[in-house]
Amino acid sequence: MSRPALPRRAARTPGRPPLGRAAAAAAAVLLLGACAGPGADPAADAPSGGATGAVVEGVPEDLRGFYAQTVRWEPCAFEAETGGADRDLRCAAVEVPVDWDEPAGPTTEVVMARLAAGGESRGALLLNPGGPGVSGVDAMLSAEGLVSADVREAYDVVGFDPRGVGRSAGVQCLDDAELDAWRQEPAFDPETQSVDEIRDQYERLGRACTEEAGELVGHLGTESAARDMDVLRAVLGQERTDYLGFSYGTHLGAVYAELFPERAGRMVLDGGVDPTLSNAEAIADQAESFERTLRHWVRHCQEEIRGCAVEGTEEQALERIQELIATAAEGGLTAADGRRVTATSVVEGILAPLYSPSTYEGLDEALGSAFAGDPTALLQLSDSTHGRSPEGEYTTNTTVAFTAISCLDQPDSPLTDEQLAAHQEELTRRSPTFGPYLGYGEAACQGWPLEAEGEPRAVDAEGSDPLLVVGTVHDPATPYAWSQALVEQLDNARLLTYDGWGHTAYTSGSACVREAVDAYLLEGELPAEGTTCS
Repeated sequence: MSRPALPRRAARTPGRPPLGRAAAAAAAVLLLGACAGPGADPAADAPSGGATGAVVEGVPEDLRGFYAQTVRWEPCAFEAETGGADRDLRCAAVEVPVDWDEPAGPTTEVVMARLAAGGESRGALLLNPGGPGVSGVDAMLSAEGLVSADVREAYDVVGFDPRGVGRSAGVQCLDDAELDAWRQEPAFDPETQSVDEIRDQYERLGRACTEEAGELVGHLGTESAARDMDVLRAVLGQERTDYLGFSYGTHLGAVYAELFPERAGRMVLDGGVDPTLSNAEAIADQAESFERTLRHWVRHCQEEIRGCAVEGTEEQALERIQELIATAAEGGLTAADGRRVTATSVVEGILAPLYSPSTYEGLDEALGSAFAGDPTALLQLSDSTHGRSPEGEYTTNTTVAFTAISCLDQPDSPLTDEQLAAHQEELTRRSPTFGPYLGYGEAACQGWPLEAEGEPRAVDAEGSDPLLVVGTVHDPATPYAWSQALVEQLDNARLLTYDGWGHTAYTSGSACVREAVDAYLLEGELPAEGTTCS
């Protein structure tokens, strides 16, 4: 079977520059030991819950048991290998309904990890690093890279795995060997294959997920995850939800604010997603943005990196990269471990370092090796976006979770085979390098056997406190126009602009952005209208 590159709302890799289209990444293989360090909360192991009063105000009677449950914080039971001895992480599991419309039915668990405030705590700051399908618990392994020291001093930072992701009953549909085989299938070729092959493949994948995880697979959409967040708020003893969300996390946060505007506290949405876009519209915008970023990389490489892997004019450099991808599409690339390197893997390996200028040099090294006949480094970059360790173990379920959540958030696409082909032509026009390999994702979701829960539509969050949206002018994965659109839709939001390159801004290294976000989280002060940082 061949496969399309399913359109992705881009993700952040926890604790390091963002990687790849689905990113859960190498940091996820660092398994955490449990040991309380200096500044640990003396009650960290104690049960919490029994929420009453304002914390459960307005909660329907048939849901109060979930909101008032007692949870026990215990040392995170990760197998200790590195990084755990100097941390103060505590984990807890929270019970939520599988189907929020049937609260008396089956339940599932959402797992969260808490890093205690360095000083006197003002409460919890929920964190979502992106995706969909990226682990917020794994993100806590490197919270220092995602949240400033001042904010960590004041807040208990709480990362969580959304339902069906990672430790929260993570949906597993393929074993490691099957996922390797799936990734080594060639990209879909509309000249020799039927689009129905894609639909059939994803129908079988969805059936396999359902056989493994049951009813939960049909309730992994963003609205269900946002409702889970409100239970987390209550068991954390919060009247309002303070929140930091990156990329897809902005969509999750915006949906939460719309569902519970009176409970939306200080919410930072960094790298805004426009919820009105279909998957096809979103991937077309992303393809064009990544093409621009690749051109920026070429300029940077030739000006700043000695012995840059691409020479000549900008167009000549792009042509050489396109030829490499075409060679992979023809079956001409093999990694050092004997795995076939497909065009999709090469595209993923190139996209991954384009998420941040700090990883541009890595792309130069990977392309230089590939041009010399060894594509292993590009495949390893692709591996990182799927959570594959060097030992061949998939340490996350991000790839399948992404598909399940994305397809549940979109209604069945009405696009015909002819319209899908026309969309592919548009992708190629807007992105000659990446576009030919990013199409037909709508066909994948047409084949997904579970009924969608959501649809593209505006969110407004009418009545919420002021929200802060952060947009990066040259963001390859969540184009700046998406952040502008999100601000227009939300009832009460302010846009902070970062005039720079890379995906999201708070961790970009811009002191201006960091200070503005921190002032909002710590003091409730919004930046002035029209503020632009560099």
